[in-house]
Order: sequence, then structure tokens, then C-alpha cells
Amino acid sequence: MAALWLAAASPASAYELLRVHHDPCARQDRHLFWSPPTVAVSVDPLPDAFKGLVAEAWDVWNQSVPGFRFNAGNGPACTRDGVAAVSIAAQACDLGAFGDALAITRSVWKDSGQLVDADVTFRSDTFVLGDADTFRQVAMHELGHVLGLDHSDACGASGAGTLMRSVLTPPLLVAPQADDVSGAQFIYPSASNGGGDGTVPPGANSCAIGPPSGVGLWPLAAIPPLLFWRRLRRGN
Repeated sequence: MAALWLAAASPASAYELLRVHHDPCARQDRHLFWSPPTVAVSVDPLPDAFKGLVAEAWDVWNQSVPGFRFNAGNGPACTRDGVAAVSIAAQACDLGAFGDALAITRSVWKDSGQLVDADVTFRSDTFVLGDADTFRQVAMHELGHVLGLDHSDACGASGAGTLMRSVLTPPLLVAPQADDVSGAQFIYPSASNGGGDGTVPPGANSCAIGPPSGVGLWPLAAIPPLLFWRRLRRGN
């Protein structure tokens, strides 16, 4: 469990990938991927006011990462159906209470790293629901988790200036940044490769930094967290 805190933005150079055994710093562990490199997103559970914002969020990812595509789909929330449903609720899929989270992505994958399902839940009492620009950014962040990215600061770098940082920082972002795109393109270098097989090629590294010594994630300021994400692995 990791809390997100508000901090001033500065340049960063790092990305991290979700891994089969939950440790983004385990560079030789398989990373998570969709094969084929596409996933349908359902906005059916959302009120009409939010549906277009989620569509805008996935369209920006589609423009940024040609090797992967989000498509419009249909389906209910929290159902293991291979569709990434986005919803607003008092509890997250299979995970119970939000704690301090604004939104939670629940992902399901095989031991091989192949993703089979994902769902995004926004908490029903968050201020994000009252601000379209913030909602759109959080939706982009969560869709980054859906496609296989972990937090850019998960292994010791600041991640400042990136969409996938575990802290929400001003100014608001309107698209994934260069490091976010690099991570997604590492997983999906082309639409024809099917997201690879989850392995890291010899001599390659999924991140520009090394793992931290000692602690991992730490709070940067003693104020209420603004974003939070956690995941659950379920079966093969």
C-alpha cells in the first residue's frame, strides 16, 4: 500500500512496469502485458458526465502509443470479463474500502504476465468528481496501470513531471509524458508483436534507474494524499 502526496514538479527520467510478483524493481521478473495489445474499456457504469472524459483519456494514450490500443467496450463493473470497466463506487472491486485512495485499479493476470482483466473504480466521495480536468488526469493515470505501467517513482526515482508518478502534482497534465510513453512503448513496441511474452530482452532494462537502497516509497509532504493505486493478482 502506498500513499500519494502533493509535491512540486521537477524533471524526471524513469518508468516502471507492473511485474508478475508485484515488485517493479525485479527487473528480470516478467512484466504484465495484454496479448493481443488491446483492451476494451467500458464506461457503461459511469454517469453520462464522466463517459466522455474517460474516452478522451484513452484516446490520448492511443495517440501516444501506436503499438497499443484502448477501444470502446461494454460491460458492468467488477466482472472478470476481459473488459476494463470504469465505475464510481464506495468500494473498489474485490478490495473493499478505499482508505485514502481516490481511484483504484484492480488487475488480473496469469503467471506468464498476460493480463486477462482490469477494472478502475473512483471513490464516490472524492473531490475529483467535481473537477473535469483532474478526473481526466486520474483516468489517464489509472489507464496507464491498466496497460501495464507501475508508478514511475516505485523504485527510488522522484518520477516528478510524469503522469505515472504516485503523487498528483501541479500543473495538471493533459497527456502521458515522455517517460510514461517510453514505458508503454517498451511493453508494446508495435501492434504486431502482441505485447511480447513479458520477458526483458538481454541487455535491456525497463527503467533508467536502479532499485533503491533501504526504503521504497515515502511521503513528500504531510498533507492528505491525492491519489492512490493498488492491485490484486487472481489465479491463472
